Amino acid sequence: MENRNERVDNRITTWHVINIKAHSNQTPSHYVNAFEGIETQDPLIEMEKRANRFVSIRSVSRSNIQTIEGCPQWMVINLVAYTMIDPNAFYNRRSKEDVEMPWDDDVVANKKEAQLIFIPSVHKIAVKRNSDITLNYILQYLKGALESVEPEGFDVDTVKDRDTLERILTAEKLISLNAHISFSNPGRGEMFKKLLDKKLREMNPSSVDIALQGSEERPLNRDKDGLVQAIVDISEENGSVQATIQNGSRIGRERIDTEDHPLVLQVCQIINDVCSTIYNVLNTRFNNR
Repeated sequence: MENRNERVDNRITTWHVINIKAHSNQTPSHYVNAFEGIETQDPLIEMEKRANRFVSIRSVSRSNIQTIEGCPQWMVINLVAYTMIDPNAFYNRRSKEDVEMPWDDDVVANKKEAQLIFIPSVHKIAVKRNSDITLNYILQYLKGALESVEPEGFDVDTVKDRDTLERILTAEKLISLNAHISFSNPGRGEMFKKLLDKKLREMNPSSVDIALQGSEERPLNRDKDGLVQAIVDISEENGSVQATIQNGSRIGRERIDTEDHPLVLQVCQIINDVCSTIYNVLNTRFNNR
C-alpha cells in the first residue's frame, strides 16, 4: 500500500555510479572519514590535459539519519570546476596589445558544478549522467583528492555496464582479453571469482594487468566460473577490460573497451527527495555484492 505521506515524482533520471574502494579497513566509517578529510583539506586538483583547469569542493552536506554503523545514510559533495586566470597574460585582441590590470587571484572563470551523492554503506557515488562537470573530470578529482588524504589508500572506478560485459562473455569467439583489475570489496561471488579475488588480496598489489591472447581458430575458453568469467565479473566494479570479439565468420572483429561503457542507472521515481531515493536504489542494487 502506498504511503500517503510520501511525495512521489514520476520523472526519470539517469545516473553514473562510481565505486570507491579502500585498500584496507573497508568499513563505512572509513569512507566517511576520508571524505570528511577531503572537506577539511579542500585539495585543489588540476585536470590532466587542460592547462589551468581545476576542481575543488564547494560544499558538503550529510543526512541527519544514521545507519546502524553510526554513519550518515548519504553525503552530498558539491564540486566546482573552473579556470585559474593568469593575471600576467591579459591581451586585447582588438588593439593587439598586452594588458596589465589588477586581479584577485581568488577570482576564477568558466565555472561549472556537479553534485555527487555518496552512499557510505555500499561505498558508491551517484552522479547525474548529464552533469555539467564531465565524468572523466569527476574521476580525476576523486582519485587526486583521496590520494591527498590517504596516499595509496583507495581505488576509484566507474561501475561498468553489465550488458557490455555479457557481450564479451557470450560472443561466438573471444579473440583476446586485456584486463586492469584490483581485488574487490568483500561480498558474494562464484567460486573461481572468490579464489582469484583471494589471491589478489594475498599478493596485495595496487592493481593487476592480465593479458589473454587467443585466435580465430583457437578462441579463449569462457567456461562458467572459469578464469575469463572471474576477470570480467571483478572488472564490473574494480577495473576495466578490453576485449576483441567476433560473431560469425562473415563479421569482422569488434574491439570493446569497458571504460567507454559505464553503467547508466535509470531511476524512474523520486520518492520524497533525491538523496534518500538514491540511498534506497543503490543499497538495493549493491548491498552484499
